[in-house]
Amino acid sequence: MQPPKGIPLRAFAIFLLAAVVGTAGGLLGSGFQKGLDWIQAALCGPGDELSSAVRNNLAWWQTLLVPTAGGFAAGCVLLLLRGRKPPFGIADLIAIVQLRKGTIRLRECAVQIVSSACTIGSGGSIGREGANSQIAATLATLVARWTRLGSRPRAVLIGCGVAAGMATSYNAPIAGALFVMEVVLGNFAMNVFAPIVVASVLATIVRKWLLGSYAIYNETAAFVTDLPWTLILATVLLGVLCGLGAMLFRTALTAGRNAFARLRLPPPLGMALGGLVVGAIGTFMPEAWGNGFEVIEIVAHGQPAIGVVLTLFVWKQVATVATVGSGGLGGIFTPNLVIGAAFGAMFAFLLRSVGAADDAQTATFVFVGMAGLTAATMHAPVTAVVLVFELTGHYELVLPVMLCSIVGSITASLIDEDSYYSAALRQKGEQLPGGIEDLAVRTTFVRDVLRRDCVTVRDTAPFAEVMALLGEHRGDTIYVVDGRAALVGRIELQDVKHFLNDPSLTAAVIAADLTRPVVTARADDSIAAVMPRFDDPELRELAVVGDAQPPRLLGRVRHQDVITTLGSEVLGQQRRSARVSLDGRAADEDLRLPPGYALHTLPVPDAWIGLSVDAVPEASPGGIVVVTVIRPEGGRTEHVAATPDLVLQDGWEVVVLATREAVQRLDQGVGEGPAEP
Repeated sequence: MQPPKGIPLRAFAIFLLAAVVGTAGGLLGSGFQKGLDWIQAALCGPGDELSSAVRNNLAWWQTLLVPTAGGFAAGCVLLLLRGRKPPFGIADLIAIVQLRKGTIRLRECAVQIVSSACTIGSGGSIGREGANSQIAATLATLVARWTRLGSRPRAVLIGCGVAAGMATSYNAPIAGALFVMEVVLGNFAMNVFAPIVVASVLATIVRKWLLGSYAIYNETAAFVTDLPWTLILATVLLGVLCGLGAMLFRTALTAGRNAFARLRLPPPLGMALGGLVVGAIGTFMPEAWGNGFEVIEIVAHGQPAIGVVLTLFVWKQVATVATVGSGGLGGIFTPNLVIGAAFGAMFAFLLRSVGAADDAQTATFVFVGMAGLTAATMHAPVTAVVLVFELTGHYELVLPVMLCSIVGSITASLIDEDSYYSAALRQKGEQLPGGIEDLAVRTTFVRDVLRRDCVTVRDTAPFAEVMALLGEHRGDTIYVVDGRAALVGRIELQDVKHFLNDPSLTAAVIAADLTRPVVTARADDSIAAVMPRFDDPELRELAVVGDAQPPRLLGRVRHQDVITTLGSEVLGQQRRSARVSLDGRAADEDLRLPPGYALHTLPVPDAWIGLSVDAVPEASPGGIVVVTVIRPEGGRTEHVAATPDLVLQDGWEVVVLATREAVQRLDQGVGEGPAEP
């Protein structure tokens, strides 16, 4: 029979949902940008540019007051979160997508977006792309929740939201899609790339309809000229300098955060202080406010004095550090572009001073510097190249931008293997995987492959009992415990072979004499953490122990099971089953639960909300198997199987197979006791 042709309906659904996310993300993101323009006009008065409005309409005290009040308002809004720090921005979205941890809730996201609008609208030196991506990603999360998508398509849909947000911010659909593939997902597979492109393109179409179809730097890029081959090669040096400059910029941002953290001010006062710094800078250089498009126009038009460029370069960084360090919510992508532009202008001045370049080539180096610093900060050279090309529309920039971006990214990587985003996640104790295989080993845990069929023997057992167990046991390892049931070690089959030929020894030998050291693991260890322990070719399994001392045996992990599970993860065949032992052998006999186990019904713990069943938090106690999920549906409750990719939601209940002690430990984090069915 000939196989059916065409795209399966289920595969087509992700494209339809991506189109919904892209269109709605473009609408909401464009509306957000229009709202920011309205706020800035209301606070600073009319003007073609934010800097001209500040300079022409505000007195010095008003210039100080506007960002200070905006920061205070942004901090007051964050008080509604009651000290919690829900995911916001590109770095947190990367964690949700790649690590399958965390969730986005509409109310919390709305609060953060309002806070971001207060900061950006009042002149904070921070980008709009963070809030735009958050808006679209929140919409993607809601769509995934309504359509009950699994963890993998849910991650792709959130990536569609990030792409829509980036495309709306910069009118750059290709760069938006590539950014998600290169930085957020780390995956260029066609089944992932295609829906991302759909969302990015549709968001850009909506953005052009509402905000205009021009390239953002179209007029400024009119000054771009071709570079001779000697100056194209000179961009290698600019790339090295961009790599160093990116590390200095990241260091300054970290120092700013640490400085504000040491003050221990409540959010309204801390963010007001950051706004006061921005306001003070605005009294003599309002170009440092906001996105900083005016800075690029200043350094790219004509031949500004090196003192002006240096001043803009320094004070724009200070304004950004004050805004980000005080807790302002937004992106650093746009400030990074602006600082890179100033970096390129300074490099052009250096070349002009030695007679290697002329004044007409300044604008070209401005945009090359933008790409170089962005690539170095984000470790995303492909995105940087395409972004600058889409921002300017000038093909003449491609060769120098490509060379500078790749050199800048390599230089920054040699200094620090982490990008700005991965470093932010590492500070939170997370570590991003480096590909599909790395993702599998980091998001699969010992508890996922744990076997509880361990064979144990007392340390005082005679040799004959040890031999009897080895003969009955299908494996070749038994574990030795003491009188308190604490794990002492293990006995392998080869440990008894040399006693078999000497009956006089076997009469005096006990299990403790045969015991060798045991290699252990914890149930919450990732496979990435335990794989090096299998380097010993003679070691076929690990003993899994609890956290209590002395260690007690919980089960075992076989090397073969680890390899099989990882293969299934990499191939996208996540099949996980709960093994329940039967006392009877007849197929039609009633099911009997293991001794000490029972079924319990309890609300979905807070730490599990937003996660798929196969990605419950590392802190969850061992000995718990999710069997069924109870969720509201149309005014009634619905019982569904706890499939590995089912995403748990707030307000649902779960039926688990577990010991009473395990449920009580989990209950301490839930707050209410479980109800017995």
